[in-house]
This record gives sequence, C-alpha cells and structure tokens, in this order.
Amino acid sequence: MIIKPIQIKKSFFITLFCSFCLNVFAQQEVIFTQYMFSHQHLNPAYAGSKDYSNFTILHRMQWLNFEGAPESQSFTFSKKMSPKKLGLGISGVNDKIGPLNNTSVAADVAYHLPLGDSSFLALGLKLGVANINFDTSILLTSTPNDVAFTFEENDSFIPNLGFGFYFHSPKFYAGFSVPWIIEKKSFNLKRHIYIISGGLMSFSENIKLKPSLLLKHTPGTITGYDLSALFQYKELFWIGPQMRSSIFKILPQSEFGGGFGIMGGIYLSKNISIGYTYNTSSLDNSIKFSNPTHEFMLRFDLIGKNFAVLRSPRIF
Repeated sequence: MIIKPIQIKKSFFITLFCSFCLNVFAQQEVIFTQYMFSHQHLNPAYAGSKDYSNFTILHRMQWLNFEGAPESQSFTFSKKMSPKKLGLGISGVNDKIGPLNNTSVAADVAYHLPLGDSSFLALGLKLGVANINFDTSILLTSTPNDVAFTFEENDSFIPNLGFGFYFHSPKFYAGFSVPWIIEKKSFNLKRHIYIISGGLMSFSENIKLKPSLLLKHTPGTITGYDLSALFQYKELFWIGPQMRSSIFKILPQSEFGGGFGIMGGIYLSKNISIGYTYNTSSLDNSIKFSNPTHEFMLRFDLIGKNFAVLRSPRIF
C-alpha cells in the first residue's frame, strides 16, 4: 500500500499527527502552569475553600511560532455559601489545537467538613457539558474524502460528570480528582486522574516559599508531573521556577509536553493580582527556546474592607 503525502494548512497539525498518531485527542484537558492559583477546573472540591469569593482567568499560548499550536483559556468563579460548609462555583475551559476545538463549562459544588485547627476535607462534584468540534474544512489532503481523516462525528455536545477530594489548611493542601468521567470513543476522550499538593513555608516574616506538585495520569499513557516553587515577598510579588515532564524522566521530555519555566506575579491591590509564566518547549526531546509558551493570569479576590484574617494564604 502506498501512502500519499498529506498536505494540511496547519503545519503544526502535520507534526501532531505524525508524532502522536491521533492520540492527541486523548489529551483533551489542558493543564495550565498557574493551576495553583485556581485548582477548581481540575478539582471541583476547591469551590468555596476560601472565606471570600474569587474569580480567575487564565490564557495560555503554547509553542509560539507554530501555526495551529494550542491556545487555551479558562475561567473559574468560587463562592462560599451559608452555611459556610457549602461552596459553589462555575468553571469553563476553551482549548483549540489545529482543527480541534474543545469548549466546556461546568457547575461545581463542594461540601467542606471541618477537621479542627482550621483544616477541612472537602468533597466536590462537577456537572457540565462540553462541545467538541473538528473542523475538517481546514484540512487539505491529496486524496478526496481520505478515510484517514474521516470521523464518526465532527461536532458533538457531551455531558460531563466529575468529582474530587480536597484537604486544605492555612499552610498545606492536597487533592485527588477525576474532573472528566464520561468517555467518548469517537473523539478518543479519556478520563484523567489528578493529584495535587502544595504548602507554604516561612523563611522570615516577609519571605515565604510555596512549593506545588501536580501529577496527571491517563489510562494507557505516561504519567506526567508539574513541579514549581514560588517565592513570595510580603503581599507584593512572587517569582519562581517550574518544570514539567513525565515521572520516568528527570529532565523534561516531549511525552508530556515537557519544559522549564519561570513564573512571576504581583499584587496590584488587596483584591487584584496578575501573573505570567514563560515556558520553554520540548517538542523533540530537546529544549526549544524558539517555540516558547506564554501564560497570563488575572485574579480578583472579592475581599471586604473589614476582612482582615484569611484562613488560607492568598497565593493558593
């Protein structure tokens, strides 16, 4: 059998198909580097974990200078209800990669069980819907109606159900979640399992360190990790390194979109903070500075004028 060359408008998608053999569809959940500022889109049990409402927006431009490269946005809103053991929120993600566009929105509800010493164990549920669209009109093949690019569905609405557990205290958090339970064979959608953990350590009254770890596992794929350490100075700014790879590789590798990064941000006021991350790319098991990833964060903490004591550090 002779395979004819395939021409595709999006040069990035050529690389994607050749490298991953269409398994990219199994990686439908984007992982934002600044996930530690809003765990909610990965773990619904995060909703209501603070004594004040907060709203977070993330925008990620991956592998810059690659035509058709991934571009993603997310938003989360969380509010503690009365009684204070209940938290409600809403979360949404839009992820576009070449001809594939995945948009989802969900309602999040969490119950926070007090354990004493300002510690809580929360159980959360996520209920939502996703729209997945595969735009075949941007694909040009040498063979009309090529079966290699024929799919059972090009546009589909998929209901979603997820759950999570989240332990949090003023200086430590840990969570386990499966935000996407329902699988769909036609789009090769698979459920992901996440484990997150982090803490807050004080070096002095003004300098604090916040290490964070995220583990992601998808059945049939390599388990990946995201590790970061942020140094915070007073309530003014934070900065620190970040690394992403698979658990079987010490240095970043392409299997998990690996690379190194630097994160930073500032508090514009008690209520508003902004963040930025610069990531290198590892597309072929070598670090590429010519195809960086940029990620931006904007966060609103709706803290009242008389709200002086925060149960959890604001950097969580």
